[in-house]
Amino acid sequence: MNIEFDSSEIRLFKDKEAIILHPLWLRERSKEESAVDPRSLQRLYDPETLEDSLTFEDARQLNHDEILIKFSDKHEARYSLNELMCEVEKKETLPAKIMWNSESLDFKDFHFEYEANTDEQMLEILEYFHKYGFVVIQSLKPEEGEIINFAERIGFIRETNFGKTFNVRSKKQPNDLAYTSIELGPHTDNPYRRPVPSIQFLFCIENNCLGGNSTLVDGFQVAKDLMNQYPEAYKILKDTNIFFRFTDQDTVLENTGTTIELNDQGELSQIRFSNRLDLVPYQSPDKLEKYYEAKRIFHRMINSEKYMINFRLPEGGLIIMDNYRLLHGRTSFNTSEGSRFLQGLYIDHDSIESKYKILKKNIYG
Repeated sequence: MNIEFDSSEIRLFKDKEAIILHPLWLRERSKEESAVDPRSLQRLYDPETLEDSLTFEDARQLNHDEILIKFSDKHEARYSLNELMCEVEKKETLPAKIMWNSESLDFKDFHFEYEANTDEQMLEILEYFHKYGFVVIQSLKPEEGEIINFAERIGFIRETNFGKTFNVRSKKQPNDLAYTSIELGPHTDNPYRRPVPSIQFLFCIENNCLGGNSTLVDGFQVAKDLMNQYPEAYKILKDTNIFFRFTDQDTVLENTGTTIELNDQGELSQIRFSNRLDLVPYQSPDKLEKYYEAKRIFHRMINSEKYMINFRLPEGGLIIMDNYRLLHGRTSFNTSEGSRFLQGLYIDHDSIESKYKILKKNIYG
């Protein structure tokens, strides 16, 4: 990569294209000991105190990846060209998402070995998770609380009104349909919370009754296909705010959001679908007819064999899934013979993303 500079800008040339860097933008990214704390990399100064007339005095390429820059305030700093280009090009430090349906999915489950190298196993597990939005891990100890031990290898547990964990098994007077034996269609969890829990763990302790298979759907793939095949339905589900409410004798939780949500770059960022507790706000009858038709199309797609995978989670088996991307459900089950007992909990995106980045840095440098 070639570099040129004058007092007001540095130009990096990549494939004959010039990337222009501003003095203040580069100065704020200095990692020299005089500029940042060496442990936290937090600045030791307020960047607003830098002179707005700051300029470049010199810029030299030291090797294929490193440049030395001298600023008009006499500060000198070394920069990695690769790091700068990753930031300029907004390169993702996480594995790229691979959208899937039941035919295209490269399904793989992992057998966790307690005595083996935990970091290498966990990196492989989290690599798969970030690509496909879920991962299935087997061979954990089928004991109450083991889900906590495993989750805390990754990040901090997010406690809710259900507690640090929640127990998924049939109850006589349940406050949620998850605690019954009926079939649950594909849905996302807790759209009534602010913010919605982002990563869900479901761990099987017992599963020796008839039925009770787990189902998963890649909501991002469905949304993408909906946009291509039914653009009007896609637009309606992207633009219509839905009201969600959870109530029991101790709790009232309410939130709103669209079924399909995009980020500022126009990329899919979240799916919200929980048709046992959603309410569309009042609209004119003609708009409601279009909304209900769009919802029926989406519902038909997520329940079709094309998009849904169905498998039995064994005792000691764990599913980790991105609750902003994946829809999950289960088939009905009969506990007249045998039992089914799963424990669940939530962690946040930043925990699982941080763990992946630290593991990759420690293993590969």
